Amino acid sequence: MKKAINPVVELVKAWEVFENENPTGNLEAFCQDYLCRKQLARFKSIDEGYIHHAAGREARPSNGLGKALVRVQKYLYFYIKKTMQNLPVDNIEDFAYLSDLHFMGAMRKSELIHSNISEFTSGTNVINRLIKNGFVEEFNDPDDARSKQVKITQSGVNWIMSCLPAMIKVDSVLFQVLQADEREVLYHVLAKLDRFHTSVYSEMRALEIEDILKKVI
Repeated sequence: MKKAINPVVELVKAWEVFENENPTGNLEAFCQDYLCRKQLARFKSIDEGYIHHAAGREARPSNGLGKALVRVQKYLYFYIKKTMQNLPVDNIEDFAYLSDLHFMGAMRKSELIHSNISEFTSGTNVINRLIKNGFVEEFNDPDDARSKQVKITQSGVNWIMSCLPAMIKVDSVLFQVLQADEREVLYHVLAKLDRFHTSVYSEMRALEIEDILKKVI
């Protein structure tokens, strides 16, 4: 029977490894590093059978992260499509635009389109459709006479609130496998990516990928 490692001995050995790799590291940094290594080891043990391709090549984070994000996005849209079958909603774009106006308040059309990472033409079509259905109304921008702002109507509020309970079920299905701390970590990691690429998308969307790469690295 394998003898359990003394927790104090384990911590001392972990501190020695951390100190060798981070000579200026403090106790707080050590605790963060230790817990991160433990969590990563747990994930690797769970995913060991999944992360290997048929050809035997391991899907490392450097070449597997993008694929994982794309696959999860496909699952998300699959569950949303299932949910929308029972909702008075034509497509997820309508829901997303109206949800932004409900929770973030009135804004310029361009701001709403940019918030949803849409092309201007397709975003304008969504807004016009929502206006036509009486869910959104436009009004003159008080700070710029040349611009228009849009806001949600009471009909829009009623519509979005009738959809929310069913849409929340999508989150429950997609993320139920994650523990509470894992959900929080995932949220902050994705939020960091979102903040970074929001500025990249806004400032460099007209550039070629090679030029974008030069600016972000």
